[in-house]
Amino acid sequence: MMGRRKTGVILLAIVIGGIIGSGLSFLLGNIFPAGPVRDFFFKTLKVGFSDLNVNLGFIGFEFGLFIQVSIMTIVAVFVTIYLLYRL
Repeated sequence: MMGRRKTGVILLAIVIGGIIGSGLSFLLGNIFPAGPVRDFFFKTLKVGFSDLNVNLGFIGFEFGLFIQVSIMTIVAVFVTIYLLYRL
């Protein structure tokens, strides 16, 4: 029972930390002047796949999934995990 709770807490921390980190990265990335510090902390790496088409004859659909990760997002995820376990 404790294993499921820990997995749920970690997934919740990843989602919350990802949202907070992405928001901070977007907001602070526009404030910092252009340079190596801005590039290091706020440049995102886009991971995922573009359109995947499935056509079954009578029905068809397409979808894609991308995750954009920056250093600020990773830091926010770790801070959120730490805070959720401390509280």
